[in-house]
Amino acid sequence: MKRVIVDTDTGVDDALALMLLAADPEVEILAVLSVFGNCTGDRAADNARYVLDTCGRTDVPVYRGADQPLHQELRVSAGIHGEDGFGNTGLRPSQPVPAEPKAVPELLKLVERYPGEIDYLALGPQTNLATALQSEPALLQRLRSTTIVGTLGPALYKDTEPWADRRFRVSRDPNVSFDIDAAEIVAASEGDVTWCGPYVTRQALVPEDYFLEIASATGHAPARLITEISRDYAGFYSRSYPQADGHRVMGINDSLAVACLLRPDVVTGAVMRPLATFTDPESGERYLAGVHPEKDETRAIHRVVFDVDFDGVLAMIGDVLRTPLPWR
Repeated sequence: MKRVIVDTDTGVDDALALMLLAADPEVEILAVLSVFGNCTGDRAADNARYVLDTCGRTDVPVYRGADQPLHQELRVSAGIHGEDGFGNTGLRPSQPVPAEPKAVPELLKLVERYPGEIDYLALGPQTNLATALQSEPALLQRLRSTTIVGTLGPALYKDTEPWADRRFRVSRDPNVSFDIDAAEIVAASEGDVTWCGPYVTRQALVPEDYFLEIASATGHAPARLITEISRDYAGFYSRSYPQADGHRVMGINDSLAVACLLRPDVVTGAVMRPLATFTDPESGERYLAGVHPEKDETRAIHRVVFDVDFDGVLAMIGDVLRTPLPWR
């Protein structure tokens, strides 16, 4: 049994990732923590509550976490996920997530209760995790593992401008850049940490019809929810990554990180690297990338994923969405 804490800025792909966890009989979701990113922090909490309730998982607690970065000005991805994170559908849970108790104190309590047993999954900016690290510097070592959707990926040897490399042109990384200070705190911390960033996740563009057909054939509430909240999301991806056949596509970014946690066999390429910050002098945007270790390296060494069995992940998603409720 995996004990998991999910830290999420609940947008469309986060919703799908939560469903994969909610459906797995070998996963105990100890808590879901919200963070700003795809939408505001309070909406992310309510969206997570709505997804879990739709999946019949009213047993999973949701706590409100960071609603702004450590130092930067707040930014959200409203142009991708909608102002509400759910494609401007206006869907809300029957009861909003209360303001108290807060996410970080609950996280620290759970780590005290289950030392060395928790797999932490960060699907949005790392602000909650960095805040917790400021209180408990050994936090990542007290978790069993930490899996993060973030970083550009593994930079080339001696590369000083990884954001300019053709491999990274579609790999802008809001989970890091929306709070680079938090990401740097996490990147400098020792622990069993895996980064699965957009260099990997945005290779997996799935036809919107894949989800529409499952929802139509099964009528299952989780599948119908994904199709309802993803109309604008698929529109963004289809404009950004136009397909030769004209078909609409959408990203499944966060589901890839969930698959890396639940099914390590889907990871077909990863390297152990320290992480370094790079700044684009034109935009001022800062990025994290895995770099080659130096002689007598003293920086924390984390795992950076660069390839995944995408067909295996998609089959996993299809199996879950075709499974009737209840999942427990």
